[in-house]
Order: sequence, then structure tokens, then C-alpha cells
Amino acid sequence: MNEDRVSRQRPLEQRRTALFVAILTVGLVAAGCGGSSSSSRNTSTTAALTKPQFLKQGNAICKKGNQQINAAAQKLFGKKNKQPSKADATKFATDTLIPSIQSSINGLKALGAPKGDEAKVNAIVTSAQAALDKFKKDPALVASNTAHPFKQSNKLARDYGLNVCGSAGA
Repeated sequence: MNEDRVSRQRPLEQRRTALFVAILTVGLVAAGCGGSSSSSRNTSTTAALTKPQFLKQGNAICKKGNQQINAAAQKLFGKKNKQPSKADATKFATDTLIPSIQSSINGLKALGAPKGDEAKVNAIVTSAQAALDKFKKDPALVASNTAHPFKQSNKLARDYGLNVCGSAGA
């Protein structure tokens, strides 16, 4: 009988874990970034970064953002013994994910692209912004296990070398 109760709890815990993972994945993979509150600067008046400099600074922005999103998610969802509600997930998206990801996109833009890589960096930033705009229009998408609008921007980021920005952690 106790075994039957345990087997009924597992699917609930699996659903709770799946939603938590989905929320974290969207947040961390989204732009995988965050934490830079730098405003856009005119990159034409500053020396362009080399690609290694850009990758180092860009991945640092993303690592900081991942840590902030993860800490906020753990604080909100980590101690609960039940599946987060759609309302909780939406609030998390509105209060934490969307602003953090937007800050990251802005931070990457502010770095300026390495000379010769402007098109590649622009594609990453444009793709990430388009994906984030979907969440801005409907923050409840974060609670969906099927929503993954950042798939393309993550691939572009990883292909370029922004491995932290295009991954689900760090």
C-alpha cells in the first residue's frame, strides 16, 4: 500500500520537476545570459573587440545571468513540494526571466561585434530578441513544456563560440 502511494507521488514529482526544469531551461537557455545593465554604446567610436575578447566578455555576461536566473528560480520554486502554478511561472517570467534576458541581449549588443563578424553577431542578437519578444507577448509560454523559441539563437550562439549563452547552465 505504501508502495502504491509512492508510485502515485512519482508522476506528480516528475511533473513538478519537469515544469521546474522547463522554467530553468527557458531562462537559462533563452539567451542564456543576463546581468548586464549597460546601455547600448556607439561601437563606431570605440575599438572593436577581438573575437576572443568578445567571447570572453559575452560568455561572462551569460554566466552572470544564468547564475541570477538560477538563484531566483531556486528561491521561488526550489523549496516547494508541489508543481509551480502557471501563474507562478508567468510571474517568474515577467519579473525575472524577461528583464534578465533583455539585459543580456543589450549587454551583448553593447560589446560591439568583432570586425568582420558583425553579421554573425547581429544574427545571434536579432534571433534572441525575436524569441524574447514572443515571451514578452505571452509570458505564460514559459510554463509550456513545448515552447522553445530560443532554439535558433542558442544554435547560432554556440556555433559562434558563445557556449555559455547557448547552453542551459553554467
